[in-house]
Amino acid sequence: METITAQVQDCPGNYVAARPSTLRCAKCDRPLDVRDARHTPTGYVCPYYVKSRVATFYNAGLHHYLATALIAVIAGALAGFLLRLVGNIGFFAIILTVFVAPLAGSLIAEAIQRALRIMGKARGQHIWLVAAIGTALGAAAFIVPPIILLLLIGSPAALFALIPALGLVLTISTLVARLRI
Repeated sequence: METITAQVQDCPGNYVAARPSTLRCAKCDRPLDVRDARHTPTGYVCPYYVKSRVATFYNAGLHHYLATALIAVIAGALAGFLLRLVGNIGFFAIILTVFVAPLAGSLIAEAIQRALRIMGKARGQHIWLVAAIGTALGAAAFIVPPIILLLLIGSPAALFALIPALGLVLTISTLVARLRI
């Protein structure tokens, strides 16, 4: 009887099958609905077990997320300034933006990864999201006001003012791709 109570503690939560079932969780021996079953090499397990196992891989604390946000905002502001400079070049700005923006995203991701390695090899499930939001907020100060100003005055240059916004999208997509690995 003690082995069953030890197994029940492996699966946190209070999962209850929606219908009567003969399928059972391999870890806690609870009845398991076929739609909720997760296949593992040792049998089928309930979703709570999978969720608790995935959580053990992430060890980032609040200070890791704050460091990520700080680095992302500062680096995002630098990237926004760089993209604004590239956007002012003229017609060739589109070509340069396609090359400069992913480079900026890669450099920001590398800076965040190095900082997290220095802080103790922390892994966070949502580090990529914090970095993306921080980069967008940092770069928005340099990219959004010129676009709004040119659109309000009705200038045809507003179309070229959108080039840095395209660069920001490329920067953030590269950043997210590098941090989600």
